[in-house]
Amino acid sequence: MAERGAYLTGTTNYGKPTLFEIVAQESLASTIEPAFKKIFSFFATCNVDKYGWTLEWSDEFYALFNGFLQKFYLKNYDASFSETFYGLKRISISNTNTANKLSDKQKLCSLILLILNPYIKSKIDKFELDKIDGKYLNNNWKNNIKIYFIKIYKIYNLMHSFLGIYYYLLYISKRSFYPTPLLRFMSMTLTYSAGTEFTSISELLSKWKNGTFTTHDGAHLIQRGFTRSLELGAFFLQFINWWNQENFNVNLLALPVPPAPTVPDKAKKYKGLCPICMKKPKIPTAIAISGYVYCYQCILIKIKIEGKCPVTNYPAKEDDLIRLYVD
Repeated sequence: MAERGAYLTGTTNYGKPTLFEIVAQESLASTIEPAFKKIFSFFATCNVDKYGWTLEWSDEFYALFNGFLQKFYLKNYDASFSETFYGLKRISISNTNTANKLSDKQKLCSLILLILNPYIKSKIDKFELDKIDGKYLNNNWKNNIKIYFIKIYKIYNLMHSFLGIYYYLLYISKRSFYPTPLLRFMSMTLTYSAGTEFTSISELLSKWKNGTFTTHDGAHLIQRGFTRSLELGAFFLQFINWWNQENFNVNLLALPVPPAPTVPDKAKKYKGLCPICMKKPKIPTAIAISGYVYCYQCILIKIKIEGKCPVTNYPAKEDDLIRLYVD
Protein backbone atom coordinates (compact mmCIF):
# COMPACT_ATOMS: atom_id res chain seq x y z
CA MET A 1 0.00 0.00 0.00
CA ALA A 2 2.90 2.35 0.74
CA GLU A 3 4.33 1.90 -2.75
CA ARG A 4 0.92 2.50 -4.28
CA GLY A 5 0.41 5.68 -2.29
CA ALA A 6 3.87 6.93 -3.17
CA TYR A 7 3.22 6.37 -6.83
CA LEU A 8 -0.11 8.16 -6.82
CA THR A 9 1.34 11.19 -5.07
CA GLY A 10 4.20 11.43 -7.57
CA THR A 11 7.05 10.71 -5.15
CA THR A 12 8.43 7.69 -6.99
CA ASN A 13 11.98 7.89 -8.33
CA TYR A 14 11.35 6.30 -11.72
CA GLY A 15 9.91 7.76 -14.91
CA LYS A 16 6.50 6.79 -16.17
CA PRO A 17 6.41 5.94 -19.90
CA THR A 18 3.62 7.34 -22.00
CA LEU A 19 0.83 5.14 -23.24
CA PHE A 20 2.01 5.70 -26.81
CA GLU A 21 5.42 4.21 -26.00
CA ILE A 22 3.81 1.18 -24.38
CA VAL A 23 1.48 0.62 -27.33
CA ALA A 24 4.38 1.14 -29.76
CA GLN A 25 6.51 -1.55 -28.15
CA GLU A 26 3.55 -3.94 -28.19
CA SER A 27 3.07 -3.18 -31.88
CA LEU A 28 6.74 -3.91 -32.56
CA ALA A 29 6.51 -7.20 -30.67
CA SER A 30 3.59 -8.27 -32.88
CA THR A 31 5.50 -7.55 -36.12
CA ILE A 32 8.57 -9.65 -35.33
CA GLU A 33 6.83 -13.02 -35.68
CA PRO A 34 5.41 -12.47 -39.20
CA ALA A 35 8.78 -11.14 -40.36
CA PHE A 36 10.58 -14.17 -38.91
CA LYS A 37 8.17 -16.60 -40.59
CA LYS A 38 8.67 -14.89 -43.95
CA ILE A 39 12.11 -16.52 -43.97
CA PHE A 40 10.56 -19.99 -44.04
CA SER A 41 8.03 -18.91 -46.67
CA PHE A 42 10.90 -17.71 -48.85
CA PHE A 43 12.82 -20.98 -48.58
CA ALA A 44 9.64 -23.00 -49.19
CA THR A 45 8.94 -20.94 -52.30
CA CYS A 46 12.46 -21.59 -53.59
CA ASN A 47 12.29 -25.35 -53.04
CA VAL A 48 9.03 -26.69 -51.65
CA ASP A 49 10.21 -30.32 -51.68
CA LYS A 50 13.27 -29.53 -49.60
CA TYR A 51 12.03 -26.74 -47.32
CA GLY A 52 8.25 -27.05 -47.41
CA TRP A 53 8.22 -28.93 -44.11
CA THR A 54 9.62 -25.88 -42.29
CA LEU A 55 6.29 -24.07 -42.74
CA GLU A 56 4.58 -26.73 -40.62
CA TRP A 57 7.04 -26.08 -37.78
CA SER A 58 7.39 -22.32 -38.17
CA ASP A 59 5.50 -21.68 -34.90
CA GLU A 60 7.90 -23.91 -32.98
CA PHE A 61 10.97 -22.40 -34.67
CA TYR A 62 9.78 -18.91 -33.75
CA ALA A 63 9.01 -19.96 -30.17
CA LEU A 64 12.59 -21.26 -29.87
CA PHE A 65 14.08 -18.11 -31.38
CA ASN A 66 11.82 -15.88 -29.28
CA GLY A 67 12.79 -17.79 -26.14
CA PHE A 68 16.52 -17.22 -26.67
CA LEU A 69 15.95 -13.59 -27.66
CA GLN A 70 13.72 -12.68 -24.71
CA LYS A 71 15.91 -14.57 -22.22
CA PHE A 72 18.95 -12.62 -23.39
CA TYR A 73 17.22 -9.25 -23.02
CA LEU A 74 15.57 -10.10 -19.70
CA LYS A 75 18.90 -11.24 -18.31
CA ASN A 76 20.87 -8.21 -19.50
CA TYR A 77 18.30 -5.41 -19.61
CA ASP A 78 15.36 -6.50 -17.40
CA ALA A 79 13.10 -6.03 -20.43
CA SER A 80 11.79 -7.75 -23.51
CA PHE A 81 13.38 -7.02 -26.88
CA SER A 82 10.65 -4.59 -27.95
CA GLU A 83 10.74 -2.81 -24.58
CA THR A 84 14.51 -2.39 -24.85
CA PHE A 85 14.13 -0.98 -28.36
CA TYR A 86 11.96 1.83 -26.97
CA GLY A 87 14.24 2.45 -23.98
CA LEU A 88 11.97 0.80 -21.41
CA LYS A 89 12.58 -1.80 -18.74
CA ARG A 90 10.57 -3.75 -16.19
CA ILE A 91 10.79 -3.04 -12.48
CA SER A 92 9.30 -4.89 -9.58
CA ILE A 93 6.68 -3.23 -7.42
CA SER A 94 7.00 -5.86 -4.70
CA ASN A 95 10.83 -5.89 -4.40
CA THR A 96 11.30 -2.35 -3.11
CA ASN A 97 14.18 -3.44 -0.89
CA THR A 98 16.35 -4.33 -3.92
CA ALA A 99 15.95 -1.10 -5.90
CA ASN A 100 12.95 -2.53 -7.74
CA LYS A 101 15.09 -5.20 -9.44
CA LEU A 102 13.22 -8.11 -10.96
CA SER A 103 13.46 -11.32 -9.00
CA ASP A 104 14.42 -14.59 -10.70
CA LYS A 105 10.81 -15.72 -10.35
CA GLN A 106 9.52 -12.59 -12.08
CA LYS A 107 12.04 -12.99 -14.91
CA LEU A 108 11.01 -16.61 -15.38
CA CYS A 109 7.33 -15.69 -15.36
CA SER A 110 7.99 -12.90 -17.87
CA LEU A 111 9.90 -15.27 -20.14
CA ILE A 112 7.15 -17.90 -20.07
CA LEU A 113 4.44 -15.36 -20.94
CA LEU A 114 6.55 -13.72 -23.66
CA ILE A 115 6.96 -17.13 -25.32
CA LEU A 116 3.53 -18.65 -24.73
CA ASN A 117 1.33 -15.68 -25.68
CA PRO A 118 2.41 -15.40 -29.34
CA TYR A 119 2.73 -19.18 -29.70
CA ILE A 120 -0.80 -19.91 -28.47
CA LYS A 121 -2.25 -17.06 -30.54
CA SER A 122 -0.56 -18.35 -33.69
CA LYS A 123 -1.79 -21.91 -33.08
CA ILE A 124 -5.37 -20.79 -32.44
CA ASP A 125 -5.31 -18.66 -35.60
CA LYS A 126 -4.26 -21.74 -37.58
CA PHE A 127 -6.99 -23.83 -35.97
CA GLU A 128 -9.54 -21.18 -36.91
CA LEU A 129 -8.37 -21.04 -40.53
CA ASP A 130 -8.58 -24.83 -40.73
CA LYS A 131 -12.09 -24.67 -39.33
CA ILE A 132 -13.13 -22.12 -41.96
CA ASP A 133 -11.65 -24.36 -44.67
CA GLY A 134 -13.86 -27.20 -43.45
CA LYS A 135 -11.07 -29.42 -42.12
CA TYR A 136 -12.90 -30.15 -38.86
CA LEU A 137 -16.07 -31.64 -40.34
CA ASN A 138 -15.14 -35.09 -39.06
CA ASN A 139 -16.52 -35.47 -35.54
CA ASN A 140 -13.47 -36.92 -33.79
CA TRP A 141 -11.96 -36.01 -30.44
CA LYS A 142 -8.95 -34.15 -31.89
CA ASN A 143 -11.12 -31.84 -33.97
CA ASN A 144 -13.52 -31.29 -31.07
CA ILE A 145 -10.65 -30.29 -28.78
CA LYS A 146 -9.37 -27.78 -31.34
CA ILE A 147 -12.86 -26.30 -31.73
CA TYR A 148 -13.17 -25.96 -27.93
CA PHE A 149 -9.77 -24.26 -27.82
CA ILE A 150 -10.95 -21.77 -30.44
CA LYS A 151 -14.07 -20.93 -28.40
CA ILE A 152 -12.15 -20.64 -25.14
CA TYR A 153 -9.49 -18.42 -26.71
CA LYS A 154 -12.13 -16.12 -28.23
CA ILE A 155 -13.66 -15.62 -24.79
CA TYR A 156 -10.21 -15.06 -23.25
CA ASN A 157 -9.22 -12.64 -26.01
CA LEU A 158 -12.43 -10.63 -25.61
CA MET A 159 -12.00 -10.40 -21.84
CA HIS A 160 -8.31 -9.53 -22.20
CA SER A 161 -9.12 -6.76 -24.71
CA PHE A 162 -11.71 -5.13 -22.46
CA LEU A 163 -9.46 -5.53 -19.44
CA GLY A 164 -6.55 -4.04 -21.39
CA ILE A 165 -8.60 -0.95 -22.26
CA TYR A 166 -9.66 -0.66 -18.62
CA TYR A 167 -6.02 -0.76 -17.46
CA TYR A 168 -5.01 1.78 -20.11
CA LEU A 169 -7.66 4.17 -18.81
CA LEU A 170 -6.49 3.67 -15.22
CA TYR A 171 -2.88 4.16 -16.30
CA ILE A 172 -3.37 7.41 -18.20
CA SER A 173 -5.58 8.78 -15.42
CA LYS A 174 -2.78 8.01 -12.90
CA ARG A 175 -5.01 5.72 -10.88
CA SER A 176 -2.75 2.72 -11.48
CA PHE A 177 0.91 2.14 -12.22
CA TYR A 178 0.22 -1.12 -14.12
CA PRO A 179 -0.25 -0.44 -17.86
CA THR A 180 -1.40 -4.00 -18.65
CA PRO A 181 -3.16 -6.76 -16.70
CA LEU A 182 -0.26 -9.18 -17.25
CA LEU A 183 2.19 -6.78 -15.63
CA ARG A 184 -0.28 -6.41 -12.77
CA PHE A 185 -0.36 -10.19 -12.44
CA MET A 186 3.44 -10.27 -12.14
CA SER A 187 3.64 -7.19 -9.84
CA MET A 188 5.72 -5.27 -12.37
CA THR A 189 5.51 -2.02 -14.25
CA LEU A 190 7.51 -0.26 -16.96
CA THR A 191 9.89 2.64 -16.61
CA TYR A 192 12.68 4.25 -18.62
CA SER A 193 15.95 2.36 -18.64
CA ALA A 194 19.22 4.05 -17.80
CA GLY A 195 21.76 4.18 -20.61
CA THR A 196 24.08 1.19 -20.62
CA GLU A 197 27.74 1.99 -21.15
CA PHE A 198 29.53 -0.16 -23.72
CA THR A 199 33.16 -0.41 -24.69
CA SER A 200 33.52 1.65 -27.85
CA ILE A 201 34.73 0.17 -31.12
CA SER A 202 37.84 2.38 -31.01
CA GLU A 203 38.71 1.02 -27.56
CA LEU A 204 38.31 -2.55 -28.80
CA LEU A 205 40.54 -1.80 -31.81
CA SER A 206 43.09 -0.21 -29.49
CA LYS A 207 43.07 -3.38 -27.37
CA TRP A 208 43.59 -5.45 -30.52
CA LYS A 209 46.54 -3.27 -31.55
CA ASN A 210 48.12 -3.44 -28.09
CA GLY A 211 47.62 -7.19 -27.81
CA THR A 212 45.25 -6.93 -24.84
CA PHE A 213 42.18 -8.08 -26.79
CA THR A 214 40.64 -11.00 -24.87
CA THR A 215 38.04 -13.64 -25.69
CA HIS A 216 35.66 -11.73 -23.43
CA ASP A 217 36.11 -8.66 -25.64
CA GLY A 218 35.47 -10.81 -28.70
CA ALA A 219 32.29 -12.23 -27.21
CA HIS A 220 31.24 -8.71 -26.23
CA LEU A 221 31.84 -7.50 -29.79
CA ILE A 222 29.78 -10.36 -31.28
CA GLN A 223 27.00 -9.69 -28.75
CA ARG A 224 26.90 -6.01 -29.67
CA GLY A 225 26.85 -6.83 -33.37
CA PHE A 226 23.97 -9.25 -32.84
CA THR A 227 21.88 -6.84 -30.77
CA ARG A 228 22.54 -3.92 -33.13
CA SER A 229 21.51 -6.05 -36.11
CA LEU A 230 18.26 -6.99 -34.39
CA GLU A 231 17.54 -3.38 -33.47
CA LEU A 232 18.24 -2.20 -37.01
CA GLY A 233 15.95 -4.93 -38.31
CA ALA A 234 13.26 -3.82 -35.87
CA PHE A 235 13.68 -0.22 -37.03
CA PHE A 236 13.29 -1.36 -40.64
CA LEU A 237 10.10 -3.25 -39.74
CA GLN A 238 8.68 -0.18 -38.01
CA PHE A 239 9.58 1.95 -41.01
CA ILE A 240 7.81 -0.44 -43.40
CA ASN A 241 4.72 -0.45 -41.15
CA TRP A 242 4.73 3.33 -40.98
CA TRP A 243 5.13 3.61 -44.74
CA ASN A 244 2.26 1.20 -45.39
CA GLN A 245 0.02 3.16 -43.01
CA GLU A 246 0.90 6.57 -44.43
CA ASN A 247 0.97 5.38 -48.05
CA PHE A 248 -1.46 2.49 -47.96
CA ASN A 249 -1.86 2.56 -51.74
CA VAL A 250 1.90 2.30 -52.34
CA ASN A 251 3.89 -0.87 -51.81
CA LEU A 252 7.66 -0.44 -51.60
CA LEU A 253 8.25 -4.02 -52.73
CA ALA A 254 5.68 -4.04 -55.53
CA LEU A 255 6.64 -3.88 -59.19
CA PRO A 256 5.58 -0.74 -61.08
CA VAL A 257 2.07 -0.96 -62.52
CA PRO A 258 2.23 -1.29 -66.31
CA PRO A 259 0.30 1.25 -68.38
CA ALA A 260 -3.22 0.38 -69.46
CA PRO A 261 -3.41 -1.33 -72.86
CA THR A 262 -4.44 0.81 -75.80
CA VAL A 263 -7.85 0.25 -77.36
CA PRO A 264 -7.41 -1.64 -80.67
CA ASP A 265 -8.92 -0.20 -83.85
CA LYS A 266 -11.15 -3.27 -84.14
CA ALA A 267 -12.81 -2.38 -80.83
CA LYS A 268 -13.26 1.28 -81.74
CA LYS A 269 -15.52 0.51 -84.69
CA TYR A 270 -17.86 -1.49 -82.40
CA LYS A 271 -18.26 1.34 -79.88
CA GLY A 272 -21.94 1.43 -78.84
CA LEU A 273 -22.83 -1.33 -81.32
CA CYS A 274 -23.35 -5.06 -81.18
CA PRO A 275 -20.51 -6.59 -83.26
CA ILE A 276 -22.93 -9.17 -84.69
CA CYS A 277 -25.98 -7.15 -85.80
CA MET A 278 -24.16 -3.77 -85.83
CA LYS A 279 -27.04 -2.13 -83.97
CA LYS A 280 -27.40 -0.72 -80.48
CA PRO A 281 -27.33 -3.73 -78.12
CA LYS A 282 -30.70 -4.96 -76.88
CA ILE A 283 -30.32 -6.44 -73.40
CA PRO A 284 -26.58 -5.62 -73.35
CA THR A 285 -24.52 -8.69 -72.50
CA ALA A 286 -20.73 -8.86 -72.15
CA ILE A 287 -18.43 -11.84 -72.54
CA ALA A 288 -16.22 -12.03 -69.46
CA ILE A 289 -13.34 -13.58 -71.41
CA SER A 290 -13.02 -10.71 -73.93
CA GLY A 291 -15.07 -7.76 -72.64
CA TYR A 292 -17.03 -7.14 -75.83
CA VAL A 293 -20.74 -6.26 -75.46
CA TYR A 294 -23.45 -7.84 -77.62
CA CYS A 295 -27.20 -8.21 -77.81
CA TYR A 296 -28.19 -11.07 -75.56
CA GLN A 297 -30.00 -12.98 -78.31
CA CYS A 298 -27.21 -12.42 -80.84
CA ILE A 299 -24.38 -13.65 -78.63
CA LEU A 300 -26.36 -16.50 -77.09
CA ILE A 301 -26.91 -18.10 -80.49
CA LYS A 302 -23.25 -17.58 -81.51
CA ILE A 303 -21.94 -19.05 -78.26
CA LYS A 304 -24.13 -22.13 -78.58
CA ILE A 305 -23.06 -22.74 -82.18
CA GLU A 306 -19.39 -21.68 -82.25
CA GLY A 307 -18.35 -21.69 -78.56
CA LYS A 308 -16.15 -18.61 -78.92
CA CYS A 309 -16.18 -14.80 -78.93
CA PRO A 310 -17.01 -13.69 -82.49
CA VAL A 311 -14.52 -10.79 -82.38
CA THR A 312 -11.48 -12.23 -80.58
CA ASN A 313 -12.12 -15.94 -81.19
CA TYR A 314 -11.37 -16.61 -77.51
CA PRO A 315 -13.12 -19.80 -76.28
CA ALA A 316 -16.30 -18.94 -74.38
CA LYS A 317 -19.45 -20.57 -73.05
CA GLU A 318 -22.84 -19.52 -71.73
CA ASP A 319 -21.50 -19.18 -68.17
CA ASP A 320 -19.17 -16.41 -69.41
CA LEU A 321 -22.08 -14.16 -70.39
CA ILE A 322 -22.68 -11.22 -68.04
CA ARG A 323 -25.91 -9.22 -68.22
CA LEU A 324 -25.26 -5.46 -68.08
CA TYR A 325 -27.86 -3.22 -66.45
CA VAL A 326 -27.34 0.12 -68.18
CA ASP A 327 -29.64 2.98 -69.07
